[in-house]
Amino acid sequence: MGLRQTGRNRVLWALLVAVPVVFVLLAVATTPDEFTPMTVREQGRALSRQVWLPDVHGGTMAPIAIASLATLAGLFTVLNARSADQRLALAGFRPGSLLASRLAVVTLLALLATAASLAVTATVFDARQWGLYIAANTLIALTYALIGVLIGPIFGRVGGVLIAFLVPFLDIGIEQSSMLHPQPPTWAHALPGYGPGRVLIDAALTPTFDETGALLLGIAWLAALTTAAALLFRRAATAPR
Repeated sequence: MGLRQTGRNRVLWALLVAVPVVFVLLAVATTPDEFTPMTVREQGRALSRQVWLPDVHGGTMAPIAIASLATLAGLFTVLNARSADQRLALAGFRPGSLLASRLAVVTLLALLATAASLAVTATVFDARQWGLYIAANTLIALTYALIGVLIGPIFGRVGGVLIAFLVPFLDIGIEQSSMLHPQPPTWAHALPGYGPGRVLIDAALTPTFDETGALLLGIAWLAALTTAAALLFRRAATAPR
């Protein structure tokens, strides 16, 4: 029923098409023909590499589109279902079962956002490790989908939509951007996009995996956000009407 309700949201379906086109294809079309330095890790050492910007720009813009769409998916899911979940809780449904159902819907929508964005990205970008590149983008999608679940009750529908585009852009699009910073600033390591962002750059530019620490950091963020979302959901679902 949650999937059926989400399927009626025509705005979300339109954004699944429009956001990857704007973030990826338009960015590639306006990319200057020049080299840019990017820091990658190989065999345990951080190395600075000059890369041809038109070859990698699309691949670095895809996670911004994915994070924005996933945040919107989490936000819409929790807001649309809040009153229904309260009624179901009063009718005897266990909060744990409701939480599992809603998180399943959020996960499927995050995967859909990832698939839609990567389908567009694959037309203009070729990663060195496609499997790892897809996994890094999926981790970003799940992380920001849970952030959407958390910001929905706080900012509401209108404010939440603005935050859903602002936060991923500030985190992944600016502070984690390899085109703006050869290496993210130290304070940006505490942001949720740092871990999966470093894995993504490693997958995009190098033939071997060397970002185990970053991957574990991304998984830790995912676990912490899942716990926070569960606590918030349980409180909202069992709140007296």
